[in-house]
Amino acid sequence: MGKKNVFSSFRGDPELIKLVRTMKLIIVFLMVSVSTLFANVAAQDMKLDLRVEHKSLIEVMDLLKQKSGFSFIYSAAEVESVTGITMDVRDKTIREVLDIALSGTELTYTIESNLIILRKVAAQQQQQQKRVVTGYVTGQNVKDTLPGVTVIVKGTSKGVTTDIHGKYTIILPDGDDVVLCFSFIGKETKEVKYTGQKTLNVKLSDSTEELEEVVVNAGYLKIDKRQLTSSVTTIKMDDIMAPGMRTLDQMLEGHVPGMIFMQNSGQVGATPRLRIRGTSTVMGSQEPLWVIDGIIQEEPVNVDPSQLNDLDFVNLLGNAISGLNPEDIEQIDVLKDASATALYGTRAANGVIVITTKQGKVGPPMVRYSFGGTYSRRPRYSDRTMNVMNSAERVAFSRELLEKQMVYPNKNTWIGYEKAYEDYRNGLLSPEEFQDATEYYETLNMDWLDAIYRDAFSHNHTLSFSGGSSNAKYYASVGYNRSNGVLRKENGDRYTANMSVSLNFNRFKAQFKLGGNVQEQEHTPSDVGLADYAHNASRAVPLYNEDGSLYFYPKQGGYGKPWFNILNERDNSYQNIDKNSLNFSTQLDYNILDDLKLSTTFSYAISNTNEDVYHGEDTFYCLNLAKKDFKDPAGRYESSSWMTATLLPYGGELKRNETRNKNYMARVQVNYNLFLDENHDHLVQIMAGGELSSSNYTGLNKTFRCYQPERGLLVGNVDTEKYKTYINWLATDQNARGVLKDNLSNRVSAYGAINYSYKNLYILNANMRVDYSNKFGDRSREKFLPIWSVSGRWNVKQDIMEDVYWVNDLALKASFGYQGTVHSTQSPKLQLTKGELNGAFGEFSSTIKSFPNPDLAWEKTMNLNASIDFSLFNNKVNGSFSYYYKKTTDAFLNKKVAQVNGVSSYAVNEGTVENQGLEVALNINPINTAVGGNRKGFSWRIDPQLGQVVNKLINKVLETDKYDPLHDDYTYMDFLNGSAHVSGKPLNSFYSYEFTGLSQKDGRPTFARVGEEYFADYVDMPKSKVFTKVMRYSGCRVPYLQGGINNTIQWNGFVLNFNLAYSIGSKIRLLKLYDPQAASAAVEPIQNLRKEMVKRWQTSGDEKHTNIPGLLSASAYTETLTPWWNGEPYAFAENIWEMYNYSDIRVVSGNYLKLQSLNLRYVFSDQVCKRLNVSSLYVSLSGTNLFTWSAKELRGQDPTSQSGSSSKINVAVPATYTISVNVAF
Repeated sequence: MGKKNVFSSFRGDPELIKLVRTMKLIIVFLMVSVSTLFANVAAQDMKLDLRVEHKSLIEVMDLLKQKSGFSFIYSAAEVESVTGITMDVRDKTIREVLDIALSGTELTYTIESNLIILRKVAAQQQQQQKRVVTGYVTGQNVKDTLPGVTVIVKGTSKGVTTDIHGKYTIILPDGDDVVLCFSFIGKETKEVKYTGQKTLNVKLSDSTEELEEVVVNAGYLKIDKRQLTSSVTTIKMDDIMAPGMRTLDQMLEGHVPGMIFMQNSGQVGATPRLRIRGTSTVMGSQEPLWVIDGIIQEEPVNVDPSQLNDLDFVNLLGNAISGLNPEDIEQIDVLKDASATALYGTRAANGVIVITTKQGKVGPPMVRYSFGGTYSRRPRYSDRTMNVMNSAERVAFSRELLEKQMVYPNKNTWIGYEKAYEDYRNGLLSPEEFQDATEYYETLNMDWLDAIYRDAFSHNHTLSFSGGSSNAKYYASVGYNRSNGVLRKENGDRYTANMSVSLNFNRFKAQFKLGGNVQEQEHTPSDVGLADYAHNASRAVPLYNEDGSLYFYPKQGGYGKPWFNILNERDNSYQNIDKNSLNFSTQLDYNILDDLKLSTTFSYAISNTNEDVYHGEDTFYCLNLAKKDFKDPAGRYESSSWMTATLLPYGGELKRNETRNKNYMARVQVNYNLFLDENHDHLVQIMAGGELSSSNYTGLNKTFRCYQPERGLLVGNVDTEKYKTYINWLATDQNARGVLKDNLSNRVSAYGAINYSYKNLYILNANMRVDYSNKFGDRSREKFLPIWSVSGRWNVKQDIMEDVYWVNDLALKASFGYQGTVHSTQSPKLQLTKGELNGAFGEFSSTIKSFPNPDLAWEKTMNLNASIDFSLFNNKVNGSFSYYYKKTTDAFLNKKVAQVNGVSSYAVNEGTVENQGLEVALNINPINTAVGGNRKGFSWRIDPQLGQVVNKLINKVLETDKYDPLHDDYTYMDFLNGSAHVSGKPLNSFYSYEFTGLSQKDGRPTFARVGEEYFADYVDMPKSKVFTKVMRYSGCRVPYLQGGINNTIQWNGFVLNFNLAYSIGSKIRLLKLYDPQAASAAVEPIQNLRKEMVKRWQTSGDEKHTNIPGLLSASAYTETLTPWWNGEPYAFAENIWEMYNYSDIRVVSGNYLKLQSLNLRYVFSDQVCKRLNVSSLYVSLSGTNLFTWSAKELRGQDPTSQSGSSSKINVAVPATYTISVNVAF
């Protein structure tokens, strides 16, 4: 199928296409122009932080000497009288710090090399300083005083900072054009002209620009971090940007304490699973809520939560942010506890990730271009992750099978060495020819990894524009990402465009955002199983014939004798996923009074997702449908019996899944701030708002047979008399007729928050939100669920520890609240799926889609959090410790009901889920000698992160000896793969059979509690009790501890950053060794084996030093296929070979330590950039997923993508290597 034009959506608009093509030319030009800019360069000026209270100038100089490496020369008599210096500055140069420290004194300075010389100001200059101005600096619209505001005379180095009460005093020089500049982190810088007044009070507005690390974006409001009462992790995008990774969620690994990261596939478009502080729901979605610039994002496809929660499900459809360009992101705030998430209501029980995108900044127009070229390395047999037999080992294994006269299940599928052996026995090959054939197969070593995988090169481009004034600012960007997967014929394209405009007119502010993206992905259908085939196909079987044509072989499991070649399957099938979305939002703010602000927000978004899965006429899949042995152009399949039986008269099959989403949100919010006293000690802040939102998913699922892509979507008519089975499929299969989807969700919400602060020392907060859901029953009290939280903060340092010099900051926080979750697939009304006309009864049939559930209530989660934030040793050690406890009551569980109801089970509120854990986030700066223009300075920052999650499920329903209401609907496989929810165990817990050793007689595996003597015990037990009696708890598939250690080293213009991500506590199975469905111990000739089989049991006594079973005789093996428990309602295994695959001897630790990212960046100095006529420039070399340390028992099995529980091997996340260039004009 040909590649579709990305601009197909814009047909008929030649001007737009012309514009986009022009932009392409600009990008190409920029790429060429920057490719030569690899000369000797210098780094940007380093900055330092300093916080002192009531210190002498000599003490301040000692601190600056320690931090910067500069030495001071001064006269003691001139400086010893300068005392009482108080300042709190961040990210300032040495000159800026000295300007503030010396403001209001008679001292000045000069810098020579690494020396700072202090001296008195000349007498003539002193005489000019004779005008004094005093005043207070307060916040926006209120009279809250701001300590630490920098006040500088514009055009000079003279300045002061406000004291703890926001007061300042400054001496002004003579002149008519004196202007004072007031600046503070998180506030707009303000300039005020001096007109002779002795008192000058100034109010600073909240900044809409970059807020550094001080402000947390909680979506509904922005909070000064020093007043934050909730648990939030704030990350700057620059700190986690990993070139070579396509989406933000992939970059979060190891950076957020308490977040569990799981990536089960390295395919293009595969999304990881994120769990924030454990799992609070069993049946509902366990994914966090995504918010971009205050707008909740809808998922592109309404995937069933059971699929998303399945750890083996590979999601290629993407999530709510898969279309977002990481280059457009400024900051990420991860909201964790009830206090942080309560305002988001019922959708936030799993945590909220708030993304702040880049905004325009005051200044001249800035054009920035970034490029990244990424090399992804395919797997190779030489890798330690590959542990399969080579050709010689595989032929030796086949030779042993034949010498022992093992019975093969199907001789019709013999190929390779087995086929040569059969031909030799039948006299078709001479001994010499058989020997030659044997040597050929022994040395073939077919490289399936090279045939199916490839080394891939991907590239990413972003062009952005920004600038503006204090009244109007803008930011716009266009981006293109081409991701080529390591699987051949797997590609992805993403086109993005965004625009943001901010307007500020006195009391009125407005912000408009428009963004869109187009994504196209090309895959091979998952049922073809390319990765699984590459890892499991015998290397003693060829891919091509001697003439270069494809080598086809008969494959077991098909109709008749269909011939198979993996490249034929790949080249005659496809899975294409096309997505596009467009979103618009606006926010209007109006200051009704100085203390009262009205905000309105509106957003509208549309998205389309189309997935086509096609299998061609010559594929194994379609040959089975057609009931053909192979394609016969001569038309031998013309008999009436074949016509009657076939399900596919001609052509192939196309499955089309179309999903469209339209959603809107309207919000009105009022903020009011009030001081309760004249001293401004007691501040009350009130917020209240209402929100209306709607999301509508529509679409179509339809299967087309007799589809021929070269003829378009038109499917020809088929004779209804001749092709009766095909016509019956058309009439009875709902996907053949087409299934229309229409899922509408409307929400009405009201929310409010109140915040009380006493001198910024004691802060109390309360939040509440009420959501309406019509998915609950007749009891009106359960249609509205109040979600609420209370929290508090004590700034200990400012209250009782001001004189403890080694403590720079210390705060205690606590929160408590309730959250709730709705079940998206339940309804108080009966929902039916309308079916076809039933021929027997002459009536239309229907099936029950959703059983009426009027008594279902909300899932409620209690959330308790306690934290301590600190900064110690002159801000060299910063961090936080948190403990949390979450308890979900009335958790949704499936309850078994009688089949007479039309369903086998439905949801009930009968569970309790507990989560608790500890989180540690540290920021350590052990060395920092890089300041000002000292290019040879050295700094090293370490950011260790740790998050522990322990959860368990408690079933409220009482069990009896005969019936287990929670577990009786489970099969034994549910316990083996971790999908059974077991009371008292963590979610995703799994069980294994207890391996007791190998038989001394023939090497067969043996297990505990499976003898026929247990029949009497098991016959009266509920089957779930039998399963847990036979099996033993093995652990949890989800780790309980994850984190990372991020390091940043700067020296002489170089910046080296690397992140080590670790995961502890999960258990995984080794890949399976046996096919329990096989009728013989002799494996199919096409099937390769793990190298472990080389060490199998071969003679009596081997059981003492190996646990790999031996090869049983045909009669002995056949005996194992019919164990005594077969046919019993509590049958707990297929046979001993399945038990061995799922035994505890095959369970190993899933712990790992991974070099998640490594980045070496080189930043050009201002001088070099000036010569090159650019504003800034840097280049970098980086890598991701470079190396993983894991348990040696895994023998190279990837602990992240190969769980051993999946039926197929997934594509491992590949190592990538990227070169990047970022230039601004």
